[in-house]
Amino acid sequence: MTETCPTCKQAWPRIPPGPLGLSPTDVISEIERVGGKVFKGPYNVTLFGIRNDSTESGMWDDWIGALYQNDEEGWEMDLYPATTDPGTEWLERGNSSRGGTAVLCENIQFRGCWKLGLHRGSYPALVQKGGKVAVYRDGNLDDQIDASGENHWGYYGINCHRGSAHRLVSKVGLYSAGCQVIRDPAHFSALLDLCRKAVDAGYGDKFSYILLKWPFGAGE
Repeated sequence: MTETCPTCKQAWPRIPPGPLGLSPTDVISEIERVGGKVFKGPYNVTLFGIRNDSTESGMWDDWIGALYQNDEEGWEMDLYPATTDPGTEWLERGNSSRGGTAVLCENIQFRGCWKLGLHRGSYPALVQKGGKVAVYRDGNLDDQIDASGENHWGYYGINCHRGSAHRLVSKVGLYSAGCQVIRDPAHFSALLDLCRKAVDAGYGDKFSYILLKWPFGAGE
């Protein structure tokens, strides 16, 4: 039987099976193992992504999540199907002026990089207004994701936003030129609500983000 999302009632995308078995403790351990910080206190959100080990572009085969403590300081984790890679169209189009399409670097926590704002001035999102991030530059114009090479630091508009506002699209397409994109608009709304709750709780208006590599610890 095909599993469906409890929020939007549509079928889950094809995804690697591993991350669904992760506990909050597993993710906390991996963030700390690679040198990141997990923030403590009720609704003090730690945002993270999980990039799977496939180089195929255009797929919703990654994850974006949030770790936080509830009112009783127990750990909770929300995990959403997403892409952490640029879509095929952007890879094949390239960005010659900057040496290639941006691919966010893994296992680096970008402290305070995101703030609540508008994606391209259009709709609420987490926007890169708080700090620099590091990206690889994929410049060979093929449809495979090259997540390696030199780290380029800067303000590149690497935001966290949704895909379509109305439906679950089958391919990433033009929705990501390097941004971290949640497939389901309902899931993305839930994440923004959680971030607003963190602001209201007095933790400030900036959010850190770390992109982890799946499987955890592979090749290290």
